[in-house]
Amino acid sequence: MTLPEHAICSLMIAEFGVRQRLGLRGVSIVVAAGIAPDFDTASKLFGDEYFWKLHHALGHSVLSVVAISAIAAAIGAVVLRLRHFPFLFVWCMAAAVAHCLTDSLYRWGIQPFWPLDAYEVCFELLEYLDLIVLVIWLGGAAWLFRSPTKRLRVARVTLCAFAAYVAVRAALPKPTGLFHLLTGGWIYAAPLGTPVLDWW
Repeated sequence: MTLPEHAICSLMIAEFGVRQRLGLRGVSIVVAAGIAPDFDTASKLFGDEYFWKLHHALGHSVLSVVAISAIAAAIGAVVLRLRHFPFLFVWCMAAAVAHCLTDSLYRWGIQPFWPLDAYEVCFELLEYLDLIVLVIWLGGAAWLFRSPTKRLRVARVTLCAFAAYVAVRAALPKPTGLFHLLTGGWIYAAPLGTPVLDWW
């Protein structure tokens, strides 16, 4: 998923207990932990070869997820003075694991046992920049903003909508025609050299 989609997914996860117990500061830590596995995107700075080897490996392994969650929870405890380190650590783990699980649904899997093993988890159910996925997450974020008193319901509905969409995509054959364009095919229809899209 894209970074904004990961951030919204993590925000929805934080609504299940972190906001009630630790407030907005706790939510910000969980969201940070939820997007942090993509720090391995920085490998692009060293060249395409490193990017293709390290992205979805370096930051998406079990060891990295545990380290990211511990660091995020420690920052919350020390810098933001949030109590209940174990509680915060568990929710940071939930967001970081959700990041890796959702990435494994795409055509570019993750390597959970890196650097010990190059085994890849890749379900190939979704395409990067799937517009329906984007609508689900952005719709959930907008609803959350407009209905702050219904946060838990919004989080449940948004996460369930994403899960239902994944289930539908798993049950249906590969999309064609307009559905193919909506589910990420549009990126391949863009002219070569299109800024940002060409980078991916």
